[in-house]
Amino acid sequence: MMRSQKIFLFTAAVSCAIAISLLAATSAAQARLTYPELSTALQVKLPNQSFKTKAELMDWLIQQVKTRKIDKPLTRDREDDLRQAGGTDDLIEAIKANSPAPAIVPKETVVDMGELAGRATKLVKPEYTNEARQAGVSGPVVLQLSLDEKGQVTATKTISGLPNGLTENAIAAAKSSIFTPAAINGKPAKGIGTITYNFKIDKIDIPATLALGDDYRTKANCNAAITEYTRIINVDARQTKALSGRGICYVTNKNLDNAIADLSTAIASGQADDQTYFYLGLAYDFKGEPKSAMANYEQALRLNRELDKWPLMNCVYIDRRQVPQNEVRSYGDEIVKACTTSLASALDFLRSLIYLKRGVGDRLKADFDRSISDLDSARQLAPRFGAVQLQLQISYNARGLAHFDKKEYKEAVDDITAAINLDPQNPTPFVNRCAVNVYGLRNYDEGINDCSAAIKLNDKATMAYNHRGYAYEMKNDIAHAVADYKKALDVEPRNEAARANLNRAQKGGKPSMKN
Repeated sequence: MMRSQKIFLFTAAVSCAIAISLLAATSAAQARLTYPELSTALQVKLPNQSFKTKAELMDWLIQQVKTRKIDKPLTRDREDDLRQAGGTDDLIEAIKANSPAPAIVPKETVVDMGELAGRATKLVKPEYTNEARQAGVSGPVVLQLSLDEKGQVTATKTISGLPNGLTENAIAAAKSSIFTPAAINGKPAKGIGTITYNFKIDKIDIPATLALGDDYRTKANCNAAITEYTRIINVDARQTKALSGRGICYVTNKNLDNAIADLSTAIASGQADDQTYFYLGLAYDFKGEPKSAMANYEQALRLNRELDKWPLMNCVYIDRRQVPQNEVRSYGDEIVKACTTSLASALDFLRSLIYLKRGVGDRLKADFDRSISDLDSARQLAPRFGAVQLQLQISYNARGLAHFDKKEYKEAVDDITAAINLDPQNPTPFVNRCAVNVYGLRNYDEGINDCSAAIKLNDKATMAYNHRGYAYEMKNDIAHAVADYKKALDVEPRNEAARANLNRAQKGGKPSMKN
């Protein structure tokens, strides 16, 4: 046996040989014992040539601990590991007496701030949950809050809570709140305190409050009406009439997202009336979502066919049916008359929508000047009304094409350019300006630029390839002309104009001037 080596308890070969080696390592000069060594020695197989019983092993280990000492403090985890390996109380006591004392970590000073509500610089109030209202749950939620040096909440502890999501809402509100921080010697410090959130269900006369809200709404005082409707909804979120009334007021105030939420919730109850559907249609119309608007106008009519006699319904609900081409102008005239009648008594919030719808009616009548004038009026009344931009572009484009038909090419280019400026991402006006340049002004380079812009926006724009091919052909660039005609046919194989142009160009024929 080599006494010059340091012999450790922790070794892969736990056997009698370990115990013999350990017996030899009794010098105080040896390195301090480690916990892995002790744990391994405790698991030595007994009996062996050195130890006949566990008591003998324990006595020997205790002696080793007293002689060599332990390298690290005895923690709770280490003690648990030793006991699990078979360590006795005597061994544990010996280790406690012969191991370093745990390092003393200075305890951080945390200021007890008491009730925190009065120290809030940003106090977020928790919301009542619908479940709690329906269950009639009320009372206080008391939380203990830990704050950092900035007064922000770092931890919460529930002292007393409530069911149905109220405690969770209180915790969320507390974590979003900010408080004046504690201070030690004039410097910000960590603190701890309590805050109480009292959840109380208001007791109100719902019929009387609803009547008051309706009266405010009738008198166009929607802000006051919203307050009354909200009081009802806070008590009972299922009150359809309050939801509908508040939603209608939100439409009036152009708070469209809230309007859609309230009116949709009212409709989901199955008790909504025609006005709820009609105003939801208005909200979607103002949002620029015509399909949803039309669906709700139609449902309003199903519930109340008398609405079909209402000028405002006939003004806003313009897509109720497919109109044959030979009846388009007369249908446009109907829309214009209904909208003109509606304007005479319309509330201010509706005027921009009525002008927009009348502008569409004007366009159906081919009265493009009046259409653009009405749409400009809508835009001035509601600059953020997104649907106006689209309708203005369509009307400018349509008036440009009308000028083109009359061979008023400069005016056509001016109007179609105005359409492009309203929405440079729409390829259609670029195609139309290309046609004016190519067939009217014979400005082939400008025409090629416009059709190229259209193709960049939509590589399936058949007419753009056809017009550009014709421009190339007129510039005697037959190779590019043929390539464009072929591309037009790839996109639309039945395009006879492109096929005729391709056949002519390939045979060396001369194109005829179009206008």
